[in-house]
Formats: sequence, structure tokens, C-alpha cells
Amino acid sequence: MDLFLIDAIGPFFRGYEKRRINWSKIPFTHLRTGEDRGAQWEEIASDLSRFAAEVVRLGYNAVTLDDLAHLAPHPLHEPEIRDRITVFREEFRKLFDLLKNGFGLKIFLTSDVIPSTPALDAAFGGNAAAWEDYYRQLVRGLLDDFPQLDGLILRIGESDGNDVRDPIRTRLHLRGAAET
Repeated sequence: MDLFLIDAIGPFFRGYEKRRINWSKIPFTHLRTGEDRGAQWEEIASDLSRFAAEVVRLGYNAVTLDDLAHLAPHPLHEPEIRDRITVFREEFRKLFDLLKNGFGLKIFLTSDVIPSTPALDAAFGGNAAAWEDYYRQLVRGLLDDFPQLDGLILRIGESDGNDVRDPIRTRLHLRGAAET
């Protein structure tokens, strides 16, 4: 089967009132994770449903969403990051089910190589082998936990720009295809 893939992150930007918007990544810091999150996530699901219906009508059979870093917990994550990831996993599971079961779309998740937090930086430092083991754990865990996913899109030679204000940031680890 041919793959006709489209980025599906648009619904996550509703209400994101920044003067300059980085359209290459879901603004995770804008997403609510507290008791007041219901309305925002319902609106995202509604917008995503409309988006999915339209792209299926146009002939697309797969979508891509962001990202492994915000859906894959690790024991070394800071407590507040673990808490946010827990909520993101709950909410994204519903969205994955909507896309997969409601529209028959394949779902791919993006990942910069390698996501980091201050606690991970302190634990692993410059130990490349430790970073690679950590990343493999994230990938295995994510794919085991979310059978709705059809795969990952690895962005190599990429890291977050200076405009990203998120406690989970990506660090440049792989600079070229040969290193993968």
C-alpha cells in the first residue's frame, strides 16, 4: 500500500496567541494538563476529527503527530515532567483511537534524536552510550504502550530552536544518516 502522509498538528494550535509561531512542533507548553483541561482537549479532538474526515476524503491514509518526547516517560524525568507526560498519554491515547478506529488512518509519531531534560543532562552528561540506551528504552516503551502507532519518524540532525520554551528539549545527537 502506498503511504499518503500529512502532518496533523494544526488542531493543537487553537488559542495559541503568540506573535511568532513555530509551526513545526505542537506547542506542548500551551496544552492544559490540570483539572481545567477538558474543554481544550475536547476542542482538539473535535478539530482533529474534522481534519481527519477531510484528509481521508482527499486520499490521505496516514497522519503524523508530535512527539515521542512528550509521550514517553522515564524514571529519571523530573516529577512535574512525569505528571505532564502522564496526562499527555491519557489525552493522546483518545486521539490515537479516534484517528485509527474512527477514520482508519495510520499514525506516525515524530521524534528528534534525543529528547532531554535537566535531570537527564545531569545523569548522562556526555555519555553517548547512556543516551542511546535511554532513547532505545523510550522507543520500546512507547511502541509497546501505544499499539495504535504505525511507526516513528526520526528527525536526525535536528534539535529544538532557541524559540522552544519547554522543559523537554531535544539535543543534537545524530548528525547524519550513517550515525543512525
